[in-house]
Parts: sequence; structure tokens; C-alpha cells
Amino acid sequence: MAKKNKGDDEFHPTGTIAILAIFVITLIAIWTTIYMILVGRGGTL
Repeated sequence: MAKKNKGDDEFHPTGTIAILAIFVITLIAIWTTIYMILVGRGGTL
């Protein structure tokens, strides 16, 4: 059986979390912009 390194258990994907955060912020900004356009035109449904 292969030995596990202790460092393998403590890996934190900080780059992935940063990319996901940027993606979520971008989605929120896009949806907010679209919502404001719809509200401005009177289509709030």
C-alpha cells in the first residue's frame, strides 16, 4: 500500500474558489442589469 503524504489531505483550491466567486459576481451583475432594464420598460411580471 502506498503511503499518503500529510500535505495531500490539507489541499485548499484557492484559485478555483476565486474563479467561482468571480463567476457568481458576474452572473449577479448580469441578472441585475437585465432586471433593471425590464423594470425600466415596465415589464416586471
